[in-house]
Amino acid sequence: MKRVGIQWIVENVEKSIAFYSTKLGFEIDWVGEGPKFAILSRGNFYVMLRQLKEKGHARPNRISFIKAGWHTEGQEAWDAYIWVKDADKLYKEFIANDVSIIKPIQNTQYGNRDFEIEDIDGYILCFGHSNE
Repeated sequence: MKRVGIQWIVENVEKSIAFYSTKLGFEIDWVGEGPKFAILSRGNFYVMLRQLKEKGHARPNRISFIKAGWHTEGQEAWDAYIWVKDADKLYKEFIANDVSIIKPIQNTQYGNRDFEIEDIDGYILCFGHSNE
């Protein structure tokens, strides 16, 4: 396998494209008609954004975690964990771009150094690198 592309349902593809490209530094690889669909990437991480005709269908993992009574009450209900070379450098970039940080950068009990952000549709992305 060369790479993985995840697909998220978003409320507004144009707004999501703007968020991922300007705030997170993703490249716009392809935009469909409407636009109702787009593919963006940064390195080997690809995200496909799909807007449905009907609103209210975005399903961040946090929703299921909260409904199921998960012990973290939706915290750390990542929709994606992205391994990066230097989480500290990326963290500073996102702070400068006024990205919503929901967990500051820190060393974890599982041996990584990571932080969490929330996109405009409520999806949680965790970026980290191994401390080993």
